[in-house]
Amino acid sequence: LAKEAGIDGLITPDMTIEGSKEYLKAAKKHKLDTIFLVSPNTSKSRLIEIVKQTTGFLYLVSVFGTTGIQNKIQKYTIEALKQTKKIAKGKVPVGIGFGISTPDDIRSYVKYGADAAIVGSALIKIIEKTPSAKIQKTVAGFIRQLKSATK
Repeated sequence: LAKEAGIDGLITPDMTIEGSKEYLKAAKKHKLDTIFLVSPNTSKSRLIEIVKQTTGFLYLVSVFGTTGIQNKIQKYTIEALKQTKKIAKGKVPVGIGFGISTPDDIRSYVKYGADAAIVGSALIKIIEKTPSAKIQKTVAGFIRQLKSATK
């Protein structure tokens, strides 16, 4: 049903590689990309195993803790991004998320090698603050600003 609905892949934030055997089998059968999360403290050996099982993109969590708007890009995040890119070796793109909310954030992460930026909380905040009649236009404008930062 997912593929029929136009879904290309599934992000599985709480699924471990060890517990993913049936998911991986089903994803392959239904031609869905697998997207696993990694974090700045994911070990090199574990990262290698996760890369082997990922077919969509790696989702690098940029911060320790929960998602939301952050104020500063941490040095440990930059190091994690560099290590993740090195281990992924172009097999899969590396997207980074959690705490990304501005075009400047995206520019910085692209400069450090991110293939994609994942923005969630900032969009939710805009939707919550925007009158219903203006949501589509406001969100589209914000996304255009974010996208322009990737060039």
